[in-house]
Amino acid sequence: MKKKWYYKPGLSWERRKKFLLVFLLNVFLFFGVQAQTHRVTLNVKETSLEQVIKELEKQTGLQFFYSQDKIEKITGLSLQAKQEDFKTILDRLLKHTPLTFTVMDNVVVIKDREKTVSPLQSAIREIKGVVTDVLGNTLPGVTVRIKGTTLGGITDTEGAFQLSLPEGEAVLQFSFVGMKPLEVVLGNQEFLRVKLEEEKVEMDEVVVTGYFERKKDSYTGSATTFSGEQLKQVSTGNILNTLSMVDPSFKLMENLDAGSNPNYVPEFTIHGGGNLQSEYENSPNMPTFILDGFEVSSEKIFDLDPNRVASITILKDAAATAIYGSRAANGVVVVETKAPVMGKMRVSYNFSGDFEIADLSDYNLMNAAEKVEYERLAGLYSHPNIQIGDDYMDGYNERLALVKRGIDTDWIAKPVKDVGFSHKHSLFLEGGDTKLRYGLTVNYQNKNGVMRGSGRDNLGVGVQLQYRYKTLKFMNDLTYSHMKMTDSPYGDFSEYTWLNPYYYPYDENGNVKQVLYTFADESQALNPMYNATLGTKSEKAYDDFINNFSLEWDIVEGLKLKSKISLNKKNMTSDNFKPSEHTDFYKEEVYKGSYTKTVSDYFSYDASVTLAFTKRLDKHQLNAVAVWNVKQSKTDRFETTAYNFPNSNMDHIGMGIQYGDGDQPTGDYEITRLMGVVANFNYGFDDRYLLDFSVRSDGSSMFGADKRWGTFGSVGVGWNIHNEAWFKGNILISQLKIRGSWGTTGGQNFYPYQAMMMFTYKDNMLDVKDENKILSGQGYDGYIGALLKAYGNRDLKWQKTEKLNIGVDFTLLDNRLSGYFNYYKETSKSVLTDVLVAPSLGFSSYKDNLGQVENKGIELNLKGTIIRNVNKGLQWDVFVSLVRNRNRLLKLSDALVAWNKNQDEATVDKENKRPVVRYQEGQSIHTIWANESLGIDPVTGDEVFLDLNGRKVDRWSTDNYKPLGCEDPEFEGNFGTMLRYKGFMLNAYFKYSYGGDIYNKTLVDKVENVDPLKNADRRVLYDRWKNVGDIAKYKAITNTTATMPTSRFIEQQNYITLSSLNLSYEFNWKGLEQLGIERLKLSAIGNDVFRVSSVKMERGINYPFARTFSLAAQITF
Repeated sequence: MKKKWYYKPGLSWERRKKFLLVFLLNVFLFFGVQAQTHRVTLNVKETSLEQVIKELEKQTGLQFFYSQDKIEKITGLSLQAKQEDFKTILDRLLKHTPLTFTVMDNVVVIKDREKTVSPLQSAIREIKGVVTDVLGNTLPGVTVRIKGTTLGGITDTEGAFQLSLPEGEAVLQFSFVGMKPLEVVLGNQEFLRVKLEEEKVEMDEVVVTGYFERKKDSYTGSATTFSGEQLKQVSTGNILNTLSMVDPSFKLMENLDAGSNPNYVPEFTIHGGGNLQSEYENSPNMPTFILDGFEVSSEKIFDLDPNRVASITILKDAAATAIYGSRAANGVVVVETKAPVMGKMRVSYNFSGDFEIADLSDYNLMNAAEKVEYERLAGLYSHPNIQIGDDYMDGYNERLALVKRGIDTDWIAKPVKDVGFSHKHSLFLEGGDTKLRYGLTVNYQNKNGVMRGSGRDNLGVGVQLQYRYKTLKFMNDLTYSHMKMTDSPYGDFSEYTWLNPYYYPYDENGNVKQVLYTFADESQALNPMYNATLGTKSEKAYDDFINNFSLEWDIVEGLKLKSKISLNKKNMTSDNFKPSEHTDFYKEEVYKGSYTKTVSDYFSYDASVTLAFTKRLDKHQLNAVAVWNVKQSKTDRFETTAYNFPNSNMDHIGMGIQYGDGDQPTGDYEITRLMGVVANFNYGFDDRYLLDFSVRSDGSSMFGADKRWGTFGSVGVGWNIHNEAWFKGNILISQLKIRGSWGTTGGQNFYPYQAMMMFTYKDNMLDVKDENKILSGQGYDGYIGALLKAYGNRDLKWQKTEKLNIGVDFTLLDNRLSGYFNYYKETSKSVLTDVLVAPSLGFSSYKDNLGQVENKGIELNLKGTIIRNVNKGLQWDVFVSLVRNRNRLLKLSDALVAWNKNQDEATVDKENKRPVVRYQEGQSIHTIWANESLGIDPVTGDEVFLDLNGRKVDRWSTDNYKPLGCEDPEFEGNFGTMLRYKGFMLNAYFKYSYGGDIYNKTLVDKVENVDPLKNADRRVLYDRWKNVGDIAKYKAITNTTATMPTSRFIEQQNYITLSSLNLSYEFNWKGLEQLGIERLKLSAIGNDVFRVSSVKMERGINYPFARTFSLAAQITF
């Protein structure tokens, strides 16, 4: 039977609607209850409440709102639970604590138990807002957090944010890269407008390494940092010289010959020298220079506009320098230039006018009358042959007549200006917003030296662009500089110190004479002033292009990727032209006039990729950096010399008639490559205990095929004692930090092809049979011959320097006294030296790593505040520093033993009878070797010596060489003061040295080993032995035998110099704002104002030293 199904209405529509409503309500209630029921499994023992909350957040996905200060006190909690409701667990955990909790939606609020929560406080409210910069531009990606909680979010592309949080007072924290963090106390507001300011980090708070920045409190390395503003307060000159004034560990190696030559780039050392000068072509002990993250030459830093410098950091120990691996043995100097500042366009202009006065106070030359008298006493006019003696006396009478006529030429004043004036200009335009920033710089320097016609002109242009797009930041810095260096056409200053004062430089018509005097043997005294009247040219120039591009990606908070590349193109030329009338060719018959031209092209690229991670987890601070770096440099140089130029107007090298014998065009080509990987890890616990670890592996083309790679590393530890709970509140000491480090670094400051066999190709070895060809030689069947120049060493490896440093940083007496102390020991191993081989191989030695040199010493720096009155704007600071370095040669090769012997033999043949460089284990590489002198015999006027056996001898001998002095001072440093009163500032920097020895060159060249036909120091007349019984320091005035290296001329050099004196005033007049002027500062600065020394010796032999006085102005619109 077939059944029929049909619908039978049983409930009215109204009853059906009620039933459906009840059903849906129960469903919603069921799922709501299920949503609030979170089952948790927990097993904790002696754990803090904070750790339990983090585990509950992880298992439930809920957000917890609490005060950090209140929950961190609750520890020692133990509990076991399996699949229990989290609220039950919280009840059990908080049962015996002053806290309770409330659940609101998906937020759990931990609060004080004793407080009664009103309905308003139990509610959740929403806060909306927008974040902008000071110009009103919205800031996307700003982190917004509720202080003391993990609740928060980030702003959207329009800078807007929206948060849900419990009612009541709260504090919102805003943070963004490059902006100052901001906290806002939240009251009853529903909408917030927040402005963030650009963050300006104080230079003394961070350490800039070139790869990353570290807070000084968390850094274990030895480093000193100076802002560009600090350096400008000391000097407006080149920043390298200024740096040596403020930090004595960065030591300027004073060159007594070069003086204040504007075209001489001085040498510097950090913690002494670990290399042997004889084994290197250039400056083996110079530190590495880093400009905006890329390695550059010392000349680039020397020529850098001081107004563009933001900061300079000197990295000294292994913990600081190991990230540079093979380039860090001599320390690293990191220079950062200023980046454009956000805001409306600002224009900054800096001017400096420098007045230079030659310092000739160290010269004590004879005048005309004294010189003639010295010649008489020296026997210049005496001769046993009466007739010849009469002729000599005629010469004496002739010169005496010149003296009586009043001729007394001050020759050293002739090539020198009375006052040299130089000027520098620097213009900087900057501006932009949080997305795009720009900077344009133009600088010009006209540096005129104190010698006439010498100078160094520099023109520079730079463009900086920064663009930020969300989490990406693009930066490009393009700079161009043109440098022209001109040597004085007057020649070397030393030529004028030898000229006799009774010579007159002009003829009867007032023209400069070429020949000053003709002697009896028909030789001539020539006038170096004459060359300045010709078309003499000695110039160098270069054009330098550098483009630095970098890209930063803020992947997530605390993780950043940065890639950068630098391209450097430098073209250099050198022109040295001497016309045929030049005094160098006065008696030359074959070559009349010369022109030497050098052209050099340099190109390099330097690229790196850096991944940096930083994270703060409660009391743990983690910083990690990984770097990959690759670099290549290439130099192509060409040089040629042409001779025979008809006259001075034909001053182009193409107008020369011929090459000299053996002076055919030459050239060389060099290319070096370096690749390295770096890892750096920094850990800090509770801002008390610090750990640094770095490792770098470098591969270089400069080393042997079997030793391409070298690995360097360091470890550093530190202890911030002032952050210990038991130390806090100390009224005497506010900061006390102990740090130490050990590690290895490398050095490669030498010629790049020492590891390879090198050949010299000789075209004059060609078998030439054509009579029309100029060149001819031994003949190799028509082929160019090659000579083995150097023997390669496949095992040649990195020079390594082990560095140990222990230091203390401290601040005392309410920040009135601060300073640091460092003890260091640096041992350079595998120092490059020569190994002797059989002469039958065609060369005497090859390079190997055999030497060891040790430097150890201390650094002490103190700064104290005597007066500090903030209300009156008055502060008076004083400072002092001390550096002591001891150098010792630990190991030397057989070839250096032979080197000593060769040096001894060469002493006899040298025109300049000064101590030569000798090396001996246990001695400093700066030891002065000589024969020990017992003084001048009062009877004979001859020198008496003490030999190695303690016997008196009257003859000098290389067998009696002994170490009798050392150039390393016992200690050196600086001291000074700085006084500020409102807008005025006065500071003075003094430099001092005590205990170092020096071999007095003046006593050798201008007192004893004197040619009577040339002028000399006055002591040659007044202090030399003349008669029997004279007690004199210098031998007989008639004794013309050469004085060899003797202890008589070793003197202890103690000196004090006023390096810098600065008075400045910065206007604080409100009327300046109405004129659109943001800053106006005027300064008067003196450099090398005076020098007092225990040694009386000529300084500035080839170019005089100078005192500089500057007037400077800084103005910003």
